[in-house]
This record gives sequence, C-alpha cells and structure tokens, in this order.
Amino acid sequence: MATITKYRKRNGELSYSAQVRVKQDGKVVFSKSRSFPTRDAAESWAKRIEVQSAEPGFIERHKLGKVTIGELLERYRDELTEAGRLGRSKGYVLDLLLRSSISEIAAINLTSADVVEHCKVRAAAGAGPATVQQDVIYLRTMLDHAARAWHLPVSVAPVDAASAPVRKLGLTGKSRSRSRRPTEEELELLLGWLASREAGHNASIPHRDIVRFAIASAMRLGEIGRIEWADLNEQRRTVMIRQRKSPSNKLTNDQEVPLLGEAWEIVARQPRTEARIFPYNMDSVSAAFERGCKAMGVIDLRFHDLRHEGASRLFEQGYSIQEVALVTGHQSWNNLKRYTQLKPESLHDKQPPRPAPPVALPEIPVSGAGVFVGRWHCEADVLADYGLDAEDLDGGRVLFAASHDGHGAFVLFEEAGTLYQVVSDGAVRDWLPEPTTVNKVRHRAKTGKLGMVNGRNEYGNALINVLAGVGS
Repeated sequence: MATITKYRKRNGELSYSAQVRVKQDGKVVFSKSRSFPTRDAAESWAKRIEVQSAEPGFIERHKLGKVTIGELLERYRDELTEAGRLGRSKGYVLDLLLRSSISEIAAINLTSADVVEHCKVRAAAGAGPATVQQDVIYLRTMLDHAARAWHLPVSVAPVDAASAPVRKLGLTGKSRSRSRRPTEEELELLLGWLASREAGHNASIPHRDIVRFAIASAMRLGEIGRIEWADLNEQRRTVMIRQRKSPSNKLTNDQEVPLLGEAWEIVARQPRTEARIFPYNMDSVSAAFERGCKAMGVIDLRFHDLRHEGASRLFEQGYSIQEVALVTGHQSWNNLKRYTQLKPESLHDKQPPRPAPPVALPEIPVSGAGVFVGRWHCEADVLADYGLDAEDLDGGRVLFAASHDGHGAFVLFEEAGTLYQVVSDGAVRDWLPEPTTVNKVRHRAKTGKLGMVNGRNEYGNALINVLAGVGS
C-alpha cells in the first residue's frame, strides 16, 4: 500500500514523500519511495507503482534483482549433482561458464549481445565452434530450467536471438565426426604401458581390463563406472545400464545390454567387493589413458574412441544395425553410423554372396512429394518425430510415411538408389533403417503385415499405389 507524508524542507518549501510497500506473509518484500513538490504528483506516482507491483511476476523480478547468471549456474549445477544427473561433460561446461565474464551479468539484464560477446571471447581463446556451441546449449538449458522449475522471471529469448548471428559468424557449429580408431600396434603399446602402471606400488585400478571392456562392450566411460553387480543377469549374460545417455529421454533411460565375448569374461573375473563392478574413479582411468598415449607416442586418441572401435568391430563381425544399436544404445542410425568406420581388410573375412541374376534397379521418381498418412503431413513431421535434421537423410527422400498414435509407424525412403524402410512399434520412434526391395514391401502390404491398424487396412493400399510408381 502507499503512504503520502508531508514535510518541510530546510529552505522552507513543502514536499510530499510517497512510499509504496508490498508485504507477503507479514514481511516487506518490496519498498520504494520518492519525493515530489505536490501531493497530486506524489499520489500519481504511488498509484502507478502500486499497479506495477500488482502485475504477475513483478515481485519475483524484484526478488531476482541483482542475482547473476553465475549464481543461477551454481544452483543449477548443485541441483543436478544432488539428483545424480551431472555428467562429466556437462559439469565441465558449467564450471567453465562460471569462470567466464558472462556469469557476472545480472540474469534479468542478459541480452543477445552478451551471448554473442561470450562466444567471441571463447573463440578468440581457441575454442572451436562445437565447443562454443556447448556453452550456448547449456546456458539456454539452465535458463529454461530456472524459468520452468524455479518460476524465476528469466527468459531463453536472449540466447535464442543470438543463435543465428553466432552461427553465421562461424562461432558455433556442429562437432565434426571422428574417424579415429586405434591400430593393433597402438593398443599393444598402450596395454603394455598400463601393465607397468598396474605393477606399481599401491596400484588398484585394472586399467587393461577397463580398456578391453570399453572396446568389447562399446560403453561410455561413465557407464562403465556406473554398472552394478545387482544389475547383472548371469543367466542372460546382460547388464542393466541405468540412466543411459539419451537425447529424447533426459530423466531415465535404463537399458539392458548384452555382454558379448570378452566383455562377459572381463566382468566375470572382477572381485565382488563393492556394489559397482568397476568401483574406481573414472577420471583417474581417463587420465592414465591420456598419459599412456603421450608416453607411447599415440597421437590424437581419446578414451571415447574405444567406443567407436567397439561399434565398428561389431559391424565387421557381421552384426546388423539393430543388433549393434542394442549394444551401443543408439536410437538413430544417423548417430550410430558416425561411430562406424569399417576397415577395408575386414571384408575379406565375410563370405561373398552367391551371384544373383541381374535385376534392373528400380526407377525411383526424383520429383513430386511423398505420400503421408495418419498424423504426418509432410517430411518435416517425420523428421521431427524421429528427432532428425533434414541433413540426416543425406540426400535421401521420403517416398511414403504413415504414423498412428500408439500403433507404430512405417517410413519408406530412397537414398543413393537404394530403398530403405524404418519400422517402429507402438509409440517408440527409433530411426534404424533397413535396406529393402519393392517386392518385399509390396508382399508385406498385400498380406496385411503392413498397413493394418486395429484390424483395419489404414494405409496398405496407399503404400501399394506408391510402390507401383517406384518399380519392381
């Protein structure tokens, strides 16, 4: 409420002091005063402030006051830590943001210019576009969390407004996919160096087992450090990875994965002294790996490349896309193929296929729009549902797509003259394409294996019509 107080100045002139105070639960949460030469002016100002203070979010903005980006980052980091959701990479980026000048800016005063300036400073210090992009992503994530979870009057708008300029300036961008795989000689050198480390005084970490397990299981280092004996199924030879990294499921993504070949043997020989199978500091494991690479002259090899190596070996051994995805946890072939660099010599181990009679390649139309059935109306709808970008199709084109809530989905697309299908069950949307042929798809549609929803032929006939234009 407002109060107007009349008083006389030292020079004898009358003055009127207006004060507006707002209380919540008996406590003053906002107070503002100002002096005026007339009562009318004082009352007019007081009424204006009263109206402003009654607006939704006004008190919250006032409380936020000079709270800085850094203070919000600290709160966000602590909250993630308590929930066990702060990964190594995210923690590193948040700590770096806390050391940057952008953390000193009042949260309510953040502008797009501040974000652009931060990106310029980071780039000038040597950070690459992909690294700076992580700063922007996590800054936005924190602000979005503060607004939604803490109901603070902050906005992601400044970050969103800066996204296009920093991208055009080349300050941010996607990370380049790595094709680095260790050679057998490099692995022998590293394992030899790690063996000498294990033989040292007070050595307790089985570095060689962890390196071999990383390749055999294709797990991330953090996942290796989290798996527990309680989640090991000896009969099925599987282990449950809790809260596995997933772009579409930030809260929980527990996955049961098979421990193939040497992966199972390595787990079986670990001592059961603690809840975790590998109860060690994974930062120490990573540091030892880096020191080993440096000592043995192994250039540009990271521990995460062992996951790449594991996925590639599975493909070389003849496992299908779906089988490899079951091991690695990838939910999209477009992500999985980044980790797959097959060695040309590995193809000699595969039996050559029997010669087949020559068949003309299908004449796939290169113009015209695809056919979309159900809740998809265009190619963009399909990409959005699967969490893909247009560039993820690599020049391919969707010919037919059908989606019915809770009843699966089917996508048929062409890429570089080859026909692919993606079949999804229920509400799950995992992009795992399989090569196929017109005849196979047509047969499935005619026999009701494709197109049936709740006993009704929802899109089988439409699919057959599309296939008629593709060829045999």
